[in-house]
Amino acid sequence: MAAEKPMKFGLLYEMEMPAELGASEYDVFWQAVEQVKLAEQVGFDYVWAVEHHFLEGFSHSSAPEIFLSTVAQHTSTILIGHGVCLLPIPFNHPARIAERTATLDIFTNGRLQVGTGRSITMEELGGFDIDPDDSKPMWDEAVREIPKMWTQHEYEGHEGKYFKMPPRVVVPKPLQKPHPPMWMACTSPPSFETAGKYGLGVLCFTIGEPGELQALIASYREAVKNPEPVGAFVNEQVAGFTVLHCGADDGEARQRGGEAAIWYFAKLFEYFGEIAAYEGYRDYRKRAEDAKAFYEEKVKEKLIKNLVDRAVICAGDPDSCTEIVKQYQAQGIDQFLGIVQVGAIPHEDCMESIRMFGEEVIPRFK
Repeated sequence: MAAEKPMKFGLLYEMEMPAELGASEYDVFWQAVEQVKLAEQVGFDYVWAVEHHFLEGFSHSSAPEIFLSTVAQHTSTILIGHGVCLLPIPFNHPARIAERTATLDIFTNGRLQVGTGRSITMEELGGFDIDPDDSKPMWDEAVREIPKMWTQHEYEGHEGKYFKMPPRVVVPKPLQKPHPPMWMACTSPPSFETAGKYGLGVLCFTIGEPGELQALIASYREAVKNPEPVGAFVNEQVAGFTVLHCGADDGEARQRGGEAAIWYFAKLFEYFGEIAAYEGYRDYRKRAEDAKAFYEEKVKEKLIKNLVDRAVICAGDPDSCTEIVKQYQAQGIDQFLGIVQVGAIPHEDCMESIRMFGEEVIPRFK
């Protein structure tokens, strides 16, 4: 049964810069490296870094491959997740993604995981002059070609709607053979089915109640039974993401984690609300409406209680965090993915949260 499967654990980094934190970009980036070094020591299996552009305050992670290459030089075992490479062509040409990720796989000694996505903000899509309704077919065209560039000595070339490329030898090649595991960012129900059909691991970057994930994961597991893989193999895994703050005092940890989560949700609505108006993102509309109604609770303490009690976020002492992780595990999550460098939580408290969760929660799932 799903609940009996051993869990993996990961951290996600967006390089958040809330004004009240009072930190510089230099501070946030190097503190993240220190946090990942500690995470490896206390038992975390993965670290992921997003690719976002122009989202001031919310995410300064516009060149995640550089951050991850730095992390790789300060660690030796934790798996390095590019979560995700944005595939619409104006963001990144497929050949450049193939080259950069292969190089990163070499410098991580074969620890790289490659996630892909299309962006869900007008700030980013508009900044690169991408029609939102083109983003999904752009992703679809590119995700099929990148594995070929990794595995074919001379890439056969491509004549598509969104990019054209003659045959070329794309170098370097990844260290992992045939290529690194591939993942897909999933938010809407159809995206889970697509990930299964394409043989991609799921990076579920939607914060919600664990129970909401059950049907989505079930649709993924069903689709992956009869895959048409875009890569050389099927990577059947599901990673579920939420805000994470673990502390010795349950009430204090719930409060601090909850306050950080509220800041995070406010930024989400600021940057992601507009995209639901576009036809290519229609599946986001109901989720956005439902989430907005939930998070507009005016009494902060009541909202925080709801967030923790319903396991929307993972905040509290090790016992509380354990019970919340169990709820995600019961839904079939293979990897519990938390963001600890979030809101205005200081670096020292992020470190203590990682240490306590790693030493007291993770062993309960091994």
